[in-house]
Amino acid sequence: MAKKLEDISPLDQIDGFLDDNKDYHYNNEQEHDYIVSSGSLILDIEMGGGIRPGICRFSGVSEGGKTSCALSFAKNFIESRDDSFVVYIQAERGLSKNLRKRSGLEKYENNRFKIIRTNVYETAIQLIDNLIKNNPKKTKYMFIVDSMDGLNLKEDMNRVFGESNKVAGSAALSADFLKKMTLPLFSYGHICIMISQVRTKVSINPYAKTDPRITNASGGNALIHFSDWILEFQERFVKDRITTEPNGKGEILGHFCKIIFRKTMNEKSGVEISYPIKSGRVDGKSIWVEYEIVDLMLQYGMANKKGAWITIDPDTLSELAENNISFPDKFQGLENFKTCFEENEEAKNFFYSKFKDTLQKEA
Repeated sequence: MAKKLEDISPLDQIDGFLDDNKDYHYNNEQEHDYIVSSGSLILDIEMGGGIRPGICRFSGVSEGGKTSCALSFAKNFIESRDDSFVVYIQAERGLSKNLRKRSGLEKYENNRFKIIRTNVYETAIQLIDNLIKNNPKKTKYMFIVDSMDGLNLKEDMNRVFGESNKVAGSAALSADFLKKMTLPLFSYGHICIMISQVRTKVSINPYAKTDPRITNASGGNALIHFSDWILEFQERFVKDRITTEPNGKGEILGHFCKIIFRKTMNEKSGVEISYPIKSGRVDGKSIWVEYEIVDLMLQYGMANKKGAWITIDPDTLSELAENNISFPDKFQGLENFKTCFEENEEAKNFFYSKFKDTLQKEA
């Protein structure tokens, strides 16, 4: 027996409307709330564990670490989910074999990691749209667009050289794509990392009133508005090198990757962090996690340095013993301390989990 109009509750009315319009909303979708690690202890702590489904934007200078960071997220995405697949849209210079080897993604190529070499905007966007909306196996995708600035509209590709391109064409299409795809990406549980270059604005009148900008990257305000995270990668200097001697001298062992959070989900906007990269590592181990652990142990008094010697706090040794982890009580030199974690995977994993669980703020 049909309900009388006066007996229909607001909730019944809403549910009826949603049933009649099920192709135009995502209320029937189960929420997908998983998290993907960056591979860096410091970055994970600041990001509340990593990134979740939605849009992330990486901007900044050339060789600042944008692509390497995105590939690190991609490797952890593949290895943390059996239903995952990474699509890397290469719109500019080549993703070298060396970089793929360093990232640890080379072994997943054409299996769970696919490089799409196109600089045509519509081709890239239509591929993403198709994979999201025609997904019978319920695959979870991570899309990396590298970079947004390398994409061209079809109509601009077909113009004669020297003929002017459509003004702000890519930015306008980005806004259109994001308006259509941000909610589906989130609702279906996918991640999209959009990499952008830095653009410098030349002002004729330095006193002229301008629109406020969160970041100086290209792509239009739509990319800023719809992004969950905006990470701006900074230029590296000699002081950012990790060397065998102070002040950037001696043998170069690695460097620090520097990031400013321009937009966050956990009130970290404006915070600058840096995490260490060790040169020469492959298979996704470039991030120098052992360096991060040693720094945090010294910072929180789990280890104490006097001269060349580092001694481990007795309470920390007791906690390790309770977990059946063998660990020396002292080391001569920081390098030996770091090397111990490279050789003792169990201890490294113990401290990584301990610091991450204790210090990270939920995003």
